[in-house]
Amino acid sequence: MILAMLTTQVAQTAASTCRGADPAITNVSTSQIGGDMTTYALKVTVANVGSSDQRKNVLQSVKIILDGQKKDQKGVPPLAAGQSYTFTYDVHRASDAGPGTTRVGLRLVMDGSTDATQNCSTANDFRRVVF
Repeated sequence: MILAMLTTQVAQTAASTCRGADPAITNVSTSQIGGDMTTYALKVTVANVGSSDQRKNVLQSVKIILDGQKKDQKGVPPLAAGQSYTFTYDVHRASDAGPGTTRVGLRLVMDGSTDATQNCSTANDFRRVVF
């Protein structure tokens, strides 16, 4: 049973100024599911909002940070211009935890690449969800 849904979307203005690939966390939606433990199902979308495809050998992922500690990392395949990739991740916490006490950070990281043409803007590489 879904008790609540929160959706945040990011304006995709970087595409107009980016002359390369620009992977960005473009959407994070959160569904709360009840029980003895409360589960928040995160649905995360990464899209290439730039004007070029990423190289096929680009290694990138989204680091998942729960209350300041890295908890996981999810791989993201190379994306063509305009293409998106979505994954889900569950966060568990006590059902009596107060509102606004859990913070999840999502950071796009390029593994081993310093080539700016594969991620020409890092301004759209981080999102925070609080519940």
